[in-house]
Amino acid sequence: MERTIILWGTGERARQFLERGYFKACRIYGFVDTYSKNESFLGYRVYAPEDLKEILKEADALVIANQYFGEILEACIEMGLEWEKIVLTDHVREPICYKRFLKLAEFSQELFLSLQDRVMRLVKVNESDQKDADRLIGNDAYGAPVYMEDYFRFRTFEFAAREIKKQRTEGAIAELGVFRGTFSSLMNATFPDKKLYLFDTFEGFGQEEAEQEIRMGRCSENFVSAHKATSVARMLSNLPHPENCVVCKGFFPETVTQEASQEKYAFVSLDVDFEESTYQGLKFFYPRLSEGGMLFLHDYNTFYLDGVKLAVDRFEKESGVTLKKTPLADRAGTLVILK
Repeated sequence: MERTIILWGTGERARQFLERGYFKACRIYGFVDTYSKNESFLGYRVYAPEDLKEILKEADALVIANQYFGEILEACIEMGLEWEKIVLTDHVREPICYKRFLKLAEFSQELFLSLQDRVMRLVKVNESDQKDADRLIGNDAYGAPVYMEDYFRFRTFEFAAREIKKQRTEGAIAELGVFRGTFSSLMNATFPDKKLYLFDTFEGFGQEEAEQEIRMGRCSENFVSAHKATSVARMLSNLPHPENCVVCKGFFPETVTQEASQEKYAFVSLDVDFEESTYQGLKFFYPRLSEGGMLFLHDYNTFYLDGVKLAVDRFEKESGVTLKKTPLADRAGTLVILK
């Protein structure tokens, strides 16, 4: 029997689900997205979250096809949606999620097997986790899916931070491209006594640069829209020591203060996705890294956001500096730069 489904998410994940025919046995009622409502996606109408309670009456399942599934699931519960109709496409090893996936398998066995291979692939954590009483990753708030999905990136940061402390590398810490403060929170907890500079618009990408990246095929409009879902207050609520943070809101490098420009930095997270912003970040922070300091550049090896790697090449060429680079095989291919 044909089942009717609604998908929450209008990004690359949802697009791939449809293009690969994962839901060919289903009738798609439409999509849900917070920032693309009343638009269309792959020929289907996009509804607002507040429409869900009514339209879900016409469907057999709500499939969450978005990396922020934890927040979406929480919103679904708050809206009082039918729990039995909610289907996750992540973390299927959890008992409840597994049951939902079995329900999804009734719709498409091909989808179930494909995603099971993608999500349930066995990857061992670092063996020191078994005895490391001081680690953050995997414990309490830092055991949340948003951290464990990118375990290697965040756990590598913990190891890098210990080297920085061991060598007594001087300087503040900073993040350019904060979004909701996921990495900033870990940095703030790991270096509770260091000043943390936070550079972001907290309103999304700059329109001109975003439009250019879209034209060049490096990202989608939905990718740009999704990054508007943040604010300074929301970000600060995720930080354990917000009193040590300096928020620099606006477009970089215009937001650089005299204080920030005179600092030396022991660690920097650079995560701005686009070429020009990445270049400007390297141009500002690399000369200010302390000897032994590290910079983590996100999205260096990924299947889109090609401008990030181009920005590194451009910086090396124009500055005449050959960076000490070590690529990681984490989710988005972080590049570790050591001074």
